[in-house]
Amino acid sequence: MPTVDDSDIRRLPGLLIVDPDLQGRLDLARELKKHGWRVWVAVDGATAIETYQEFRPRIDVVLVDLQLPGLQGGSLLAELAQINPDLIRCATTGEISPYAVAAFRKMSDTPLFTKPLSIRSLAFTLHEMVAPVSRYSGVHELSYRGGVTIA
Repeated sequence: MPTVDDSDIRRLPGLLIVDPDLQGRLDLARELKKHGWRVWVAVDGATAIETYQEFRPRIDVVLVDLQLPGLQGGSLLAELAQINPDLIRCATTGEISPYAVAAFRKMSDTPLFTKPLSIRSLAFTLHEMVAPVSRYSGVHELSYRGGVTIA
């Protein structure tokens, strides 16, 4: 896969990763940069809000681990929705029962990605969410509702 150089930064979609696991968020950030993302990372909800407010014009998507300490992931997603209802908000989790996953998806239209994440699949899906015409999919005018991509 081709690497992204600094001249591409201005046109890359922006992603804020919020995950309490240091190695997990750094690995995810490194891999998603290879897939055409400009990435910011935050360890908790307070840092995420601060980072989003500072870089709001450049952040298109936020990916929040639901298992955040303090300001929990669900609360952070709700707070970000109040700040910017048009922000694409997604959740991740690794330690949740299949029943809880099904309940979350039934009660929320927030896309939920379960860990371990497939980086290629995640990058593809996130690109589809941000771009009406994605160079990654070739599909036009995509929208994302409740975990199902509609063309």
